[in-house]
Amino acid sequence: MSEKPFWAGKTLMEIQNLDKRVKVTMENGDVFIGKLVRRSRDADGMCSLSMQLDAHRTYLHVFSAESFDTQPVIPSYVDTVELLDDPECERIDDIDDVREGDIFVAKDGNHYPIKHIGDYGLGATFCVSLPYGIRAWLADSAFSYALRPEPKLPDHDGLWLDKGDGLWLVTGTTVIEIAPKDPPAASISYPASSIEASERLSLFATFRPAKAVEA
Repeated sequence: MSEKPFWAGKTLMEIQNLDKRVKVTMENGDVFIGKLVRRSRDADGMCSLSMQLDAHRTYLHVFSAESFDTQPVIPSYVDTVELLDDPECERIDDIDDVREGDIFVAKDGNHYPIKHIGDYGLGATFCVSLPYGIRAWLADSAFSYALRPEPKLPDHDGLWLDKGDGLWLVTGTTVIEIAPKDPPAASISYPASSIEASERLSLFATFRPAKAVEA
């Protein structure tokens, strides 16, 4: 696999749909980090993705294309545009430690969710998800590292739903499973800040705050 930038061959819409933070390095060496937002057509009728730089809505133009279904270009004052990793992910450098559910980061910077690990042959071990629901096997030689999303645990008081929709009550001192989705799971109570609580809750992650209608 050639070391092309992550956006090469993608349409403007596909880049927007990645919904990731990017690092933009300018020709003069300045660096800006943020998310790209869709902008209205400019005076030349081009569609664009830009980065908002401040609260006064100053924007840095990063990509432009004739339409959101066509491949973009970057302006002459931009040197590189790179994807940044999610800070809530663990980095896995050993290819033998990668597992299903991790994110395959290729040498060109592209990120691919890993759906299956097997032996496809020809040095391809990982079946990944591509845009539009397409799956493909990637060569191990394209591997740079993997990212493993860290499970989200309750981080404030209130009601939370676990991965199986079990309901939990979190307070400053306790974590209690009050309505297991799949009996006979037992209700538990631990100090909210304890290692035991984190280990126990990780088995039920990822959590999301429960809305009143869900609870």
